[in-house]
Amino acid sequence: MKISSRFHVLVCYMAFLIFGMPLVTLAQQNLNQGGAEVPAAQDAYSMSLEVKAAAERDASSNFSEPLWCIGGGAAVTVLGGLAAIAGLGIGQILDPPQGCEIFSTGMIFGFFAGNCIGLSAPIYGIYNYKGAVPSERLIGKSSEYVDIYTKAYQRKIGFLRATRAGAGAAIIHLGVYGVSLRQ
Repeated sequence: MKISSRFHVLVCYMAFLIFGMPLVTLAQQNLNQGGAEVPAAQDAYSMSLEVKAAAERDASSNFSEPLWCIGGGAAVTVLGGLAAIAGLGIGQILDPPQGCEIFSTGMIFGFFAGNCIGLSAPIYGIYNYKGAVPSERLIGKSSEYVDIYTKAYQRKIGFLRATRAGAGAAIIHLGVYGVSLRQ
């Protein structure tokens, strides 16, 4: 008699059902016995969600979108341009043009590497800058509340600043590119 692979699959499935059932009942018993701990954990979790939502709402209301889009975008663009020029100079030192070449391969790679670093580094710095949290929301609150609120507020405000500065830099780059195409 030849045993097929279907038989082996069914044996494994039956073994799983037989030996898995006691583990499920054991888990249910532990869940019912620890009833006092579960609501406390759920209350703490729902409290942290409420605190995070309040912090993100306050960060959005305290944020100046035009300032970060225009000012942050201009700052990122200027730093990106300066880094691109520095990368071009470093590329020229490491790989000078030969003969009648205007630009060498090293200069081109240096320009693009400097531009990428010059654009991404300020945005990364803006995102990780830990600004001041409004203290009027934290008066009389527990240390756990203050900690959760501060982290959520700083993460949200950093995200808003970085995305608006990046969008402003992209708008400025596209504007410069559009003007250069018209000429």
